[in-house]
Amino acid sequence: MHRAVYFWKDLYPLLVRFCRERGVSFNRVVNLAVQSFLGGCDVELLRFEARLDVLLREEARLRRVCNAMLRSGSYLPSYVAKVLREPGRSLTHIQDAQRPLKALNPKEERVFRKIAARREQIAHEIAEIQERLLQDVRPFRLKPDLRGRSRSRRRDKTSLKEVKKLDGETA
Repeated sequence: MHRAVYFWKDLYPLLVRFCRERGVSFNRVVNLAVQSFLGGCDVELLRFEARLDVLLREEARLRRVCNAMLRSGSYLPSYVAKVLREPGRSLTHIQDAQRPLKALNPKEERVFRKIAARREQIAHEIAEIQERLLQDVRPFRLKPDLRGRSRSRRRDKTSLKEVKKLDGETA
């Protein structure tokens, strides 16, 4: 099986030099490196990483389909009106956040809802995979904002001058 492999720009010259100096074939070095990597790696984690990549690609594809459908479907009349600047057409009616869904025809709305449901499923599965991949990482905690407090001294604290005055009276 032949596959193309793209090496990092800084890594490739080092690898070629290593092969030349040691008298080892390029393919052998690459295959041994991959074999040792896979031998020392958790296959389950690799499976999660691969699944995550698939889900991210599918979600991006669904987002592109949704955008293309809406751009060429329900949003097209307002876009054409805006580009052609048809007289008498008001574009101010699109301010309502729910307006685009109300403008969808029934078929577009069904497809849009299915795409949204699938994107939600993908997001849920991505969260589960990330939870497994990051199981050894402690959750992020916000540190208390110490700079937000006033740097002036507390009002109930006695000042150094007051302490000296009190000491002078008792002495």
